[in-house]
Amino acid sequence: MIALKVLVTGVIHKAEDFYILTVEPSTADAYSRERKVICKGRFFGIQGVIAGVPLELFGKWTLHPKFGRQFDFNGWGPWAGSEVGVENFLRHCLGILDETKICNLVDTFGKDTFRILSEEPKRLLEVKDFDDATIQALSSAWIEAVTSSELSSLLADHDVSSEQMKALFNAFGSEARKTISDNPYSLMEVDGFEFSKVDEIAESRGIPKNDPRRFEGAVLWVLREASQAGHLCVRRGDLAMNLRESLKADADTFESLDLAKDLMDATARLESKGKVFVDPEVGVYLPTLFNFERRSAEYLVRFRTPLALDVDLKDFLETYENMHQIKLSDAQQDAVNKLISNRVLVLTGGPGTGKTTVIKTFVELFRKAGVGFQLMAPTGIAAKRVAMVTGHEAATVHRTFRFNGEEWYYSEWNKYPVGAVIIDEMSMVDQELFFRVVSSLEEGTILVLVGDDAQLPSVGPGSVLRDLVRCPAIPTVRLTQIFRQAQQSEIVVNSHRINRGEPILTGDENSDFRFVSLDDSKIADLVVAMAVKLKSRDANFQVLSPKYDGIVGVTNLNERLREVLNPPGPGKMEVAFGKLRFRVGDRLMVVKNDYKLGVYNGDMGKLVEIKSDFLRVRVHGIGEDGLDATVDIPRNDVLQKLRLAYAITVHKCQGSEFDTIILPMVREHGRMLQRNLFYTAVTRAKKRVWVLGDRSAVQRAIENDKVVFRNTGFGKAIMSAIGSGVVE
Repeated sequence: MIALKVLVTGVIHKAEDFYILTVEPSTADAYSRERKVICKGRFFGIQGVIAGVPLELFGKWTLHPKFGRQFDFNGWGPWAGSEVGVENFLRHCLGILDETKICNLVDTFGKDTFRILSEEPKRLLEVKDFDDATIQALSSAWIEAVTSSELSSLLADHDVSSEQMKALFNAFGSEARKTISDNPYSLMEVDGFEFSKVDEIAESRGIPKNDPRRFEGAVLWVLREASQAGHLCVRRGDLAMNLRESLKADADTFESLDLAKDLMDATARLESKGKVFVDPEVGVYLPTLFNFERRSAEYLVRFRTPLALDVDLKDFLETYENMHQIKLSDAQQDAVNKLISNRVLVLTGGPGTGKTTVIKTFVELFRKAGVGFQLMAPTGIAAKRVAMVTGHEAATVHRTFRFNGEEWYYSEWNKYPVGAVIIDEMSMVDQELFFRVVSSLEEGTILVLVGDDAQLPSVGPGSVLRDLVRCPAIPTVRLTQIFRQAQQSEIVVNSHRINRGEPILTGDENSDFRFVSLDDSKIADLVVAMAVKLKSRDANFQVLSPKYDGIVGVTNLNERLREVLNPPGPGKMEVAFGKLRFRVGDRLMVVKNDYKLGVYNGDMGKLVEIKSDFLRVRVHGIGEDGLDATVDIPRNDVLQKLRLAYAITVHKCQGSEFDTIILPMVREHGRMLQRNLFYTAVTRAKKRVWVLGDRSAVQRAIENDKVVFRNTGFGKAIMSAIGSGVVE
């Protein structure tokens, strides 16, 4: 590998962390006599590179068939070519200090600045106007930059992304290079690395296939894969089976006479290092998931105490019914009584059974008793909906507890001051989010958890709502009575029929639930035609599909729908990010939380402007009083955070409601034809459902009630917490 000290003279091309540069080498050699060289490669750990920055690049000379000789680098480091160059590096690559402090720093140490930062950071106190906060910020940025440069050299041949580099630094800090050099399978502790990729890195470092570290890495891989599928743990006896299913043919590369035993031994070694936790009755956990589960249980049971409200409950219920001209069912009244008796309540039930009525009753009860309350939901859209039906402000859990992307302002060390909390759409709440809720509330808080346990479970690991409903120690009320008004809706009737495993009823042309039998080849055309008609009426509608691929999958439908709902036109800007193309006017969905921008996975909006550095999106319902607000998504973040949303998956529509749902159902959807998925899709519609496709596919979905069981020990943990006296 060749080391080349250069001064950057220009940026020819930049795409995220990949650069093509023109540089001037510090000394001429046989390859760079012309004093101007083209270099290409990737930079990690710094804000950017511009002309005037001095660097040391590590790589090799190559011959491009069109552009000639150039230098391909796979590693880099800071180089103090001159004092001006040092200033430029600090200014443009780190971006931590203002101009005055940059000048003060370089005036103090000159070309020795980089060595001081690495070897004698305490001497930064000698610099004028440098306080502890400045030194801490500069030192952190410097360590990240240097560590990232070391990692880029170490992992140069293995196509590691900037996000993965960032994750490695967050996990291992300045010891990242040493940790990975000593044991490449440490990478399995970090999200985003495939086992095959880590295997490749380990093999390049001469680690044999039967090395004990490889078996430990395999255990961590199985646990991470399981968490991606929603599990909190894996039963010890299933480790070998899960590994074989995950790696398929590659599982044969484990040179083991007894794979199950070797993995159990590896688990024991990992447990001794604190890398996993083992509950002999439940399974093997990653430490974070174990803590979320067990500590959630410990906090939850503390809410199980009687509630004393200064309200005559019988008089309140009579007055409330008379005022609103309603009659609460026995189950709805039971919900009120159970909350008073226990302070915590789980309320579940399907559409039309009166969950919203009970929420509104609780809101009025808290108001009457002078108890301050907060309404919450997992997503912004769900929070907006509960605010609309109750007439009271609601917010996401993240926004309520003021999560900034790194830290929670309200937490187990700084409790959220409120008398009562109602959380809707609990089926979407995973184990970590539930921990954030129960750990951030004071023990005297009233806690109401509302959701439909027949819907799809949370995207993240855990099965919180179902575990709570099944746990005998947690007061639960299931609403089953469909009220008269809801009985007139075939959407509601069919939702319950689907949930019971009964065939759907297909009404006449006036029905709010329609099924259209159609050949697979004609469905996409009908979806497009219906969407055009609905848009002409300015209707609130959404096309759903169980999966991404296929002729009626999300990917194809998005392309078809965009060409008619938002066709290209003169002056209408477009931009491409790999295979993804976005056009001004496109309907978009946020697919990754950005807490600083205040947008969350599932938020929807419209692309209103394309700029050189960002895409401006008007996002629905995230502004004051539930109004739309514009946010600027940096171009480097677009691939991670935005997708077209003319059609979306059923999983992505959880927590949302639309007047009309269009849902293709075909046999091609295979294993995605599931009862809870079909049920979730149908219950997203308020006024009309159109199911298009194959009746046998619909029936297969209804009959497939084999909901994938999620491995958790949450219910057991709750009972153990009660038995150990945690409630006291």
